Amino acid sequence: MRTIFLKNFFLIPLWFFNIFIKKRPPYRGHIFDQQSQALISLQPSIDLTTVPDNEISDIRKLITENRIKNKLSLNTKNPVMKFDHFVGIDKNVLLREYNPDSINTDKVVLFFHGGGYVLNSIETHDDTVSYMAEKLKARFFSLEYRLSPENKYPDSLDDALFAYEWLEKKGYTSDKISVCGDSAGAHLAASLVHKLIADNSNRLPDSQLLIYPMCDPSCKSESYDDLAEGYLLTKKTMIWFWEKFGKSEENIKDQAFNLLKLDTDLAMPNTIIITAGFDPLCDDGEKYAYLLHEKGDKVKQLHYPNMFHGFASATRIKAAQIAVDDFLSEYKKIL
Repeated sequence: MRTIFLKNFFLIPLWFFNIFIKKRPPYRGHIFDQQSQALISLQPSIDLTTVPDNEISDIRKLITENRIKNKLSLNTKNPVMKFDHFVGIDKNVLLREYNPDSINTDKVVLFFHGGGYVLNSIETHDDTVSYMAEKLKARFFSLEYRLSPENKYPDSLDDALFAYEWLEKKGYTSDKISVCGDSAGAHLAASLVHKLIADNSNRLPDSQLLIYPMCDPSCKSESYDDLAEGYLLTKKTMIWFWEKFGKSEENIKDQAFNLLKLDTDLAMPNTIIITAGFDPLCDDGEKYAYLLHEKGDKVKQLHYPNMFHGFASATRIKAAQIAVDDFLSEYKKIL
């Protein structure tokens, strides 16, 4: 019944949800989007924290298949051409290029998918990246970085560095590169910048779009506690993600691992940070935006109070599409 209903879910008029879906209590003065609430209630429930390491790859495949089958992102209006490249020392890291039918900028976007460093792939975010590329009229490159727990920190960061250097070798100077990602992918984008800064590099990307980023492995903010469960992503799962990703306690001191440990006087790239009101990660994203603001960097936080963690890949939800189109219009201004 769940599968049948999900297939017809987006044919249901919005007024139906507003009338027949019981509203959750407001949080910080805002009501959770009713269509989003209904969709989340239809998602399969699984406690990832009970999955042993040797079964994670199988669960990952099932989740990927489910995301591809139950398509939540809108299609592009025109075809987006895609080309696969292989980068890294052994040429075994996939980097997918997206070319919309019209390109209006000489900058390119290096994109990293979310999934807590444990789940998802370029395939789960293929429609999302296509949508963004067409909206921005920009060339994207999406990276299939190595996942945890099979590959611990900093393996994914090494893959990001390889991809960044590959773009440079292809003739894209750092001022022509923007980095972008959602959740763990946003963390990886910022982590790449932090790593370049720590290495005293003068090759920082021109800008970055960080969509509800993972920031602090302590998971102790107010929004983590207030929104610990019931909004798709849970505090328990986030703690588990960080545990699978990290290699040792020393990682906590590393500013490329714990973004809130940033300690530099160097200017950061022009930054846009996206937060969602019903997202446990909300307060961490705001703290990171404030950290950049305090040190004098160009940073803009765009907050969508009725949205949830993951909305950027669910543009078939009307309120999510409006939010995504809004932050992409702001991103377009700095590309």
